[in-house]
Amino acid sequence: MTKRLPPLQSLLAFEAAARLGGITRAAEELSLTQSAITHQIQNLEEWVGQPLFNRVGRGVKLSAAGELFSKTVDATLSTLLDGRKRIEPYRNQDSVLLACPADFAAGWVLPRLPALRALHPTLDVWLITRDELRDIDRIDVDLIISTQDLSNDNMVSTAWLADEAIAVCSPALAQQLDGLAPELAVLQAPLIIDEYASQWAPWLGDLELRAQRSVTLEDTLLRVQAAAQGLGLAMVPRSVADQALDSQRVCHLPQFPSLPLPTRWLSKSRLAPRTPSADVVFDWLCRQSPQNASLGVQP
Repeated sequence: MTKRLPPLQSLLAFEAAARLGGITRAAEELSLTQSAITHQIQNLEEWVGQPLFNRVGRGVKLSAAGELFSKTVDATLSTLLDGRKRIEPYRNQDSVLLACPADFAAGWVLPRLPALRALHPTLDVWLITRDELRDIDRIDVDLIISTQDLSNDNMVSTAWLADEAIAVCSPALAQQLDGLAPELAVLQAPLIIDEYASQWAPWLGDLELRAQRSVTLEDTLLRVQAAAQGLGLAMVPRSVADQALDSQRVCHLPQFPSLPLPTRWLSKSRLAPRTPSADVVFDWLCRQSPQNASLGVQP
């Protein structure tokens, strides 16, 4: 099949001429002569068996067939570039590909990366924010943080972080609610609602019907931000609110019962790591948050 495919140079010449509307401009961009560009396009036209361009003054315009073929060429070249990006980490033996949900990446991982890079200054961390990956693709990911045990013949998972949902709000609102029982506090401040949760908190019961609502959001980080801006009370995973708590943009309301959340698991391939850095980061993550440790920032 490869003998029947046109050379890549012909596709590049065609794409440039089609995009720029002229042989001369395509030649300048690709640092080739006009005759070379013309020759490459003629070879491509022989391969497809029909003209791909029409002459328009001093320039060229795609024919009807050329318009259709241009979409295929653009997709082909885009696929090649995407493929190169996927394997880019292999050029750097200090790279590691860590997949985890976006809210957890922003709230827990990013605040700790400076400490990690202080220990390993050449480390190149690729954070892949995908929710609940179920498998290791040895090109796309080295480590996965997930709420599921992904152990199988190809992967090993470690019960890694015990998480919980806690009530948070702005420091100013926390001061107003200081000393109030939860049943009174929810009537004094509006609730920030999770679009995907049927209740703000199970223990609230019918009292939730009497509470005021300020905003409903599907994104956990946005609920933390809304709480920081004084819009009300939010129930969010402690791990996601970690950075905001540490910077005192939000306060934890200890009078509100916390809710246990699914354990977060740390998974890696059973095969040899893609780079030595994968094991370095795996070990570092295990030290940062062992199952029986608190969720605060570790030194």
